[in-house]
Amino acid sequence: MGEIKSTLDLVMERTRHLSMSAEEKAHQHEEDFSRRLQGLLQQFADGALSVERLQTRISELQTELAVTGRQPVLRAIFGRIDPDGDNQAWLDLLAQLAPALCPSMEAILGDHRQEQATLKQECETAQRDRLARDHGIRGSAVVPNPLLDATYREHLAGLQARTRQRIDTISA
Repeated sequence: MGEIKSTLDLVMERTRHLSMSAEEKAHQHEEDFSRRLQGLLQQFADGALSVERLQTRISELQTELAVTGRQPVLRAIFGRIDPDGDNQAWLDLLAQLAPALCPSMEAILGDHRQEQATLKQECETAQRDRLARDHGIRGSAVVPNPLLDATYREHLAGLQARTRQRIDTISA
C-alpha cells in the first residue's frame, strides 16, 4: 500500500526546485527589519527601552538581517513624529542617531506649531465676529470652538500634510 504524505511533504516536493534570488532575499530582509524595527520603536515609545538600549538592539538587528545604513531607521523614526503631538522622545533619539538633522526637525515642528496657533487665532476671531454680527452675541464669556468649523479643519489638515511633506524631505 502507498505511503500517505502530509500536506507539508507535498508542498515541499512541488517547490524544492524554487529558490529566491539575491534581490528577493534582500527585499525580504528589509521588510523583516522594518517590521521588527517598528516593534523596537514601540517599546521605546512605551518607555521599555532607553535610547542606548534601543541603539544596541537596532545594531544587533541590522547585523542579524544584514541590513546596512541608517536611512531605514531614520525613515521609521520620522514616520512616528506627529506634528501635533509630543515629540521630545523622538527628538532625543534623533539627537543621538543623527544630530545634524535635529535643528531642521525642530524648526519644522516649531513652524507647524506657530502656523497652527495663527490659524486657530484667526478662526476664533472669525467665529466671534460672526456671532456678534449674526446673533448679537459678544463679550468675554464667548468661547469659540475652532474644531467645529469645517474651514478650520480643512486648513489644519492641509497644514499637517505640508508639515508631513517637509519631514519626509529630510528623511529622503
